[in-house]
Amino acid sequence: MAIQYATDDNFKDFIKEGFVIVDFFSTTCVPCKAFSRILEELDAELPFINIVKVNTTDYPKLGKENHILAVPTIHFYKDGEKKVENVGVMEVDELKAQIGKLMY
Repeated sequence: MAIQYATDDNFKDFIKEGFVIVDFFSTTCVPCKAFSRILEELDAELPFINIVKVNTTDYPKLGKENHILAVPTIHFYKDGEKKVENVGVMEVDELKAQIGKLMY
């Protein structure tokens, strides 16, 4: 599945079912750009993982509702419930370890 971009209107639909990684980012954030490449690598390797990106510059309401104080912030959801939050860039191995813990 391709990486999807959330808006105020569809965010809840994206996270309500299954396992979802949400990347809260800003277009002006250099670490966010680096993390984007890591997510693309993860998506290529594990295409069954749902990855959703939220641009907090374009959708500040979503940033506020999800208590995002810094970007990148990564949330891991399972069936609509936030399980883990990580602030800062995560490496592919860290992402995979977290996925393994939460999915299985």
